[in-house]
Amino acid sequence: MEKFYEQNEQVSKKDWLTSLVLCWFLGFFGVHRMYAGKAASGCMLLFGTVISIGLLFFNKYLGATAFVIVGAFVVNDFLNILLKCFKDVHGKEISSDTVIK
Repeated sequence: MEKFYEQNEQVSKKDWLTSLVLCWFLGFFGVHRMYAGKAASGCMLLFGTVISIGLLFFNKYLGATAFVIVGAFVVNDFLNILLKCFKDVHGKEISSDTVIK
């Protein structure tokens, strides 16, 4: 019984499927990071997306480059969530699926 408790201690209470869906649909806005409790980095993704949109109006190449940079962070987060390596703000892995049981 003690071993189960230690293993469960490293798993976050956040839902894996919810994180994956949020990253897929709202990843550029940083919603999946805000869901995991990482509000500062989620706001930075949102800020990067807004800046990228603004740059598109002035210089399409610079705006596209900014979108690629922000997109790289989103793809990285999506793959980490998919492989169940993404961690919440407390350092616990978001790997359990509490919705489908």
